[in-house]
Amino acid sequence: MKKQMKTLSTIVVATLLLNSCSLQQRLTGTWNIVKFQETNINQQNAEASNVGTIQFKKDGSGIKSLSYSILGNQTNDQKPFTWTINGQNITLNSDNAQFPKSWIIVTNKAKYQVWKTTDGQGNIQKMELKKQ
Repeated sequence: MKKQMKTLSTIVVATLLLNSCSLQQRLTGTWNIVKFQETNINQQNAEASNVGTIQFKKDGSGIKSLSYSILGNQTNDQKPFTWTINGQNITLNSDNAQFPKSWIIVTNKAKYQVWKTTDGQGNIQKMELKKQ
């Protein structure tokens, strides 16, 4: 029984590591952010299309090039960032940026991704990305 549990534990750990590696490989490259949506609890929802691009490099770094307007507020964000993966979560870290947070990857395809996050106040943000 101990041997079976050890084997099962090894398989689970290996599967998690392989999934993280394949997600990292899948993300590497440049993605177009084709849609950004924010659903607010005060019902002031917002949406922007063709927001810009986000490039993921193999070494865990990347570059954002974002330009969009939501509710009359123009945002431009051309900054480097770092990224890490933990299961189906990706965390983007960058100083004074628009998306420095953890996102849940809800759709994970080779050329199409959907990510969601919250801001801690009940508002939900969603991004749709297509690989170039």
